[in-house]
Amino acid sequence: MTMLDYIGEQPELFRKALGTRKEWTEEFCRIFAGEKPDSIYLIASGTSGNAARAAAPFLEWVWERPVHALAPSCLSRVWGKRPLLLFISQGGKSVNMLTAAERMKGYLRIAVTGNADSTLNALCKHQILIPCGEEAIGPKTKGYTMTILLLYLLALESGLFEGSLNKRRYEEIMSALERTAGQFAENLRRTRVWIGENEDELSQLSKLYLAGEGQSALIAAEGALKVMETLMIPAFAFEFEEYLHGPSCSLGESVGGFYFLSSEEQRKEERKEEESQDHGENECQSKEDILRIGRMAAYHREISPMVFCCGRESGLEEAVCEKDKICERDKRDLFLLSSGQWFTRPFEEILPLQLISAVIPEKKGIEGMGMKCFKAIDQRLGVKEK
Repeated sequence: MTMLDYIGEQPELFRKALGTRKEWTEEFCRIFAGEKPDSIYLIASGTSGNAARAAAPFLEWVWERPVHALAPSCLSRVWGKRPLLLFISQGGKSVNMLTAAERMKGYLRIAVTGNADSTLNALCKHQILIPCGEEAIGPKTKGYTMTILLLYLLALESGLFEGSLNKRRYEEIMSALERTAGQFAENLRRTRVWIGENEDELSQLSKLYLAGEGQSALIAAEGALKVMETLMIPAFAFEFEEYLHGPSCSLGESVGGFYFLSSEEQRKEERKEEESQDHGENECQSKEDILRIGRMAAYHREISPMVFCCGRESGLEEAVCEKDKICERDKRDLFLLSSGQWFTRPFEEILPLQLISAVIPEKKGIEGMGMKCFKAIDQRLGVKEK
């Protein structure tokens, strides 16, 4: 099995997980309702850490209590009278995770892994299996997607079970996730076509900056990790406004760019959602704010030809095209279908970075080299349990 094979499994895995969500979340719902945690900690590293950080805003939004996403090495103190600690590791063998789980044995701990026989499961009283199946390759892809979805479903089902989430709200969120499931295969197809059109430019990347706002900035972090693991080049992820405060000054011809864009139409949908619920991710920006990202991408393209954009079709048209000019499609712009909700972005916007990482190393003749480097480091430093 290759990275491409695992990426291709995601639409069906996503659909199946939604259909069997009661089975996957039943035990957690009982624990959550019985313990009534007042704070939740998501402890994870690498791709699992990026998944935890991407899911945390949604969990906090649904549960209406603090959710902290931390690397195990940063877990020095736990707050709250009834904290719940979720130790998230697809393989369940990371040494830093095992050390943290052992150190925190006085707290309620749940292991969230993709491996039922992992050591991490043995250290925690409760275990939840990530519904991703085996992913026997270094850089994880479907594990990222399915970890986020599982965390979403844990929040939704436990919120409904304990009564903190009303049925109407639950059904609205599930409808958006079902919409995403229906669009997943088409988004994957569009991304494959886009990769084929841009293979030469993508193969020339020697450094990459990724920038987006809100949820997209969190997705950018996983995209950067994938690029570093596979293309073996420096990649840096930024929240867009922070990107403008210094990092953008280092642009040059050899610095590629990847910008996550959204549309004014999508913004209106998100604002309407937030106003009706009086909570949620604060992404209320004007059309002018949205256009700033597109203008930055256009500026970057004047410096380097290796600058790519991803977003809904209307968002790309608004942001990338100059005012009052006829816009011709640029092959570097990837148009994706969207549910229109901020919390489904991880399942949409990660796809181009996953496919870049699966396809371009082979074109460059360096396929598998990143994993060889990791194994050499692991042998010296003991990153994973043997």
